[in-house]
Amino acid sequence: MSTTTRERLEAAVADLERYGDDLDAKGQSVSGEDLGELKTRMEAIKDLKAQVTAEAEAKGATADAKAFLKELAGGGDDKPDNGVTVDGLPMNPQGKTLGEMFTESPAFADFKSRYAGRDGLIPNAVKGIQSGPFSSPDLKALLTGASATSAGAAVRNDFYAPITDLIGERPITIYDLITKGSTTSDTVEYVRVTAKTNNAAGVAEATDALPGAVSGATPGPYAVAAASGVKPESSLALEVVSAAVQTIAHWIPITKRAASDAPQVRTLVDNFLRYGLQEQLEDEILNGSGAPGFTGILQSTPLTVGSAGTDIDAIVDAIAAVEVTGRRRPTALVIHPSDWYSTGFLLAKESTGAYLVGDPRASIQQLNTLWGLTVVVTEAMTQNTALVGDFHQAILWEREGVSLMVSDQHADFFTRNLLAILAEMRAAFGILDIQGFCTVTAV
Repeated sequence: MSTTTRERLEAAVADLERYGDDLDAKGQSVSGEDLGELKTRMEAIKDLKAQVTAEAEAKGATADAKAFLKELAGGGDDKPDNGVTVDGLPMNPQGKTLGEMFTESPAFADFKSRYAGRDGLIPNAVKGIQSGPFSSPDLKALLTGASATSAGAAVRNDFYAPITDLIGERPITIYDLITKGSTTSDTVEYVRVTAKTNNAAGVAEATDALPGAVSGATPGPYAVAAASGVKPESSLALEVVSAAVQTIAHWIPITKRAASDAPQVRTLVDNFLRYGLQEQLEDEILNGSGAPGFTGILQSTPLTVGSAGTDIDAIVDAIAAVEVTGRRRPTALVIHPSDWYSTGFLLAKESTGAYLVGDPRASIQQLNTLWGLTVVVTEAMTQNTALVGDFHQAILWEREGVSLMVSDQHADFFTRNLLAILAEMRAAFGILDIQGFCTVTAV
């Protein structure tokens, strides 16, 4: 025997009520799959309701259909409609208000167990209280996201725009040059080389057994000739340096609605905050002046050359200073964009009109080398100054990587439905050999 549309609708509503009871019994363990099933059942009931109405209109029995649907929804005189409904159909089979559902939830029970006293009241002295998350499956289905005031198209459509261009990021490159390490403490102690003198030389074979002359001694009246075969002495100056772990952080406010209804806004914020830390990290590595930040390379290196000839010649002088005085092999040149692309440097022309460095038709990767060094062009570098060095001698000890945290515990954010999204990292920075770097002035 075939069933009518009304009978199928009644069976579907009864089945939804039983399914709702099962979800209520689960409490906070309701999964996304459960909510998806609930939504599917709701849509099926909505379609059946539309069929009942259409059949009644065709037969001219609209009033009878309305009475049937009202009774099915629990809106009859003997059954008050005190439950949450959508399109006249029950979405809360047990007829509970949102407040009743919250106070009977595990989230509220946990909230009271943590903060309430024996009398069940929360003392005024308790501050910073916050309940666990509570979500009603019924009300979840009510929020369709169709309203333009609730992030509009970002809710219903998966809209993607080139949001990465909105921030205006610069390339992060210094981080790729330096040595990376890790630490589990808040301070790193390391040995730094401050000076070194290499007096190594060829030594002739000794021709006598006289003791070696004491350096700096004044010859007496009976002074004898200096001993032969004396080997020269070199020197190496070291110091123990402490580098404290520093925190780099920033945050941005966002409304709960924007974070919930427009996930792309949250993605944009997260990426902007992460990038901001990396940009500041690069600035600290080069230009940091000390706590609460790093002591950067430009604040530490004692080797400096001027730009007596051309800027390109000055780079050669800096390479020589690092290799001869610092006894290191330079790995990179760091320079500001305005200097690298200036008419006095990269774009200077010979009388023939050809560019001195590179071919304008070449790729950026081919252009960014000079005297065998990798060229890092960055706004973090001080303008009119270039830096040549062995960047392996700069080391970053990471204590805590980049982390993102969200909270409403700031000022009056809780009552205003605002969130603070915080990004931070912790690291220490040091230079193992300060003579491994040389600055070029007046570029």
